Amino acid sequence: MKEQIGWKKDEHEETKTLSLVNKEDVLQTDYLTLFEGVSIFFHQYNFGKFESPLKVVAGSLRLDYCYTGHVDYATVDKQNVFFEPGFLKLDWREKQNMKYLFPSHQYSGVTIIINKKAKEETLVQMTGGRFNLDTISDNYRKNGDHVFLKTAFIDRLFEDLRTPTLERSITYLRLKVAELLIYLSSKTIAKNNCPKEIISVGILDKIRRLRQYLDQNFTKQLSLEMLSYKFEVSTTAMKKGYREFYGASIHVYLREKRIEKACELLKKTNYHVARIANEVGYTNPSKFTAMFKKNKKITPSKYRSLYRY
Repeated sequence: MKEQIGWKKDEHEETKTLSLVNKEDVLQTDYLTLFEGVSIFFHQYNFGKFESPLKVVAGSLRLDYCYTGHVDYATVDKQNVFFEPGFLKLDWREKQNMKYLFPSHQYSGVTIIINKKAKEETLVQMTGGRFNLDTISDNYRKNGDHVFLKTAFIDRLFEDLRTPTLERSITYLRLKVAELLIYLSSKTIAKNNCPKEIISVGILDKIRRLRQYLDQNFTKQLSLEMLSYKFEVSTTAMKKGYREFYGASIHVYLREKRIEKACELLKKTNYHVARIANEVGYTNPSKFTAMFKKNKKITPSKYRSLYRY
């Protein structure tokens, strides 16, 4: 007999636990109800996949922010989508996904659900002014039933949610969620900032595979033309998609990865600077030194003497 799929709630604590059970796994999530119709969930998982049909109340807005790990899933129209650290997903879909994959076997993040039970008076109470979900929908839903955003403001706000001693305070969480809703409801912000960061799902798989390739091969000589050919996407679309999704160009990301690795080698090895330059993908030590100094404001040798121990 198959184990029944259903929700179990622990109603005894202010912070409750929600358990979604299927025949193989139990997904347990701590959550708090901030107002009627407004809840926040804290995810911390350590497994590779979870399969269960998930639905939300029609007319709800689901906001997901990823701290660590990756999530792969397929949408109802069979598009492969992934969710990475630093991104906020706005989701209006009633039918969620059947199968979630966690390639790194771990995931942590936050979900905020605002459903139709959240009366306008509730949202006014949270935000201190006239407010309804249609405003956010008008700003972003034209880009699809679920969209991804990445901005410095969003990063800071969700890092604030992890503030020790306050991360389970209902009063604090109400203020932070209200702050997020006010931000998302701003037409000016949506027009001038966020749309530049919204990515259609069509190119996501290629951009993600490109990112993984860069992480594994950043010490090699890489050209945009070679990457474009390898991932079967035009150079223009690749550069634009990567910049919009990750908030920085491929060139900038490669430089940061190389500097990060160079700093590690300077602190942990006795390698000559020329060897370190070669180890991180620079054939010309002078260019490496100039790039390092421009980024760190000191030479590699000075960095080693300051941070070696």
